[in-house]
Amino acid sequence: MKKTKVVLISASVVLAILYAFWSYGPGGGLDKEFGKLGIAMAEAGDFQLKERNSEDIIRAERGEEILKIKILKNYTKEEADEYIRGKMLLFNGLFEQQLPPYPEFLTRQTGCDQKYKPVEIETRYGTYHVTYAGARFGYGICADDLIEYRASLGFFYCPARNTLFKVEYFIPKDKDPARLSTLNDSFLCLE
Repeated sequence: MKKTKVVLISASVVLAILYAFWSYGPGGGLDKEFGKLGIAMAEAGDFQLKERNSEDIIRAERGEEILKIKILKNYTKEEADEYIRGKMLLFNGLFEQQLPPYPEFLTRQTGCDQKYKPVEIETRYGTYHVTYAGARFGYGICADDLIEYRASLGFFYCPARNTLFKVEYFIPKDKDPARLSTLNDSFLCLE
């Protein structure tokens, strides 16, 4: 009787390990996770899932590259557009000219030079912005010595599933920025 219990428990543990390895192990990457969500992206299989929480946030890595995806379910097109407008208002505000908070400096404005401002790129499912980010993945970096990453921030909407995807992709600053476009341009809703 005790041997049977030990064998059953051991078999259960082995099956659980095999399932975890099959679901999230090497070679699995994000392809399976994206398939469940009804999306696809180039090279998704190269990223290893690091976090998936109940709030529908995915964090994955490929070497020094980091991919963050927030999944917003049950959004109509109008709700998605409103969400994007709000986020883009905040995002674009990071790069605008602003007066300093102290009255004695009212004649000096702060803001980003043109070379640091984000570039907007349209795709079939939405828009993404290519920009720079700091060590803590914050946008609005306007000085060379503070730049740690080249980054993209994209919003893609899949109408068949009423789902909006906020996609953030960070690569080391010395990597080819074309990697950002390759990933974002490949976003596809599987209908």
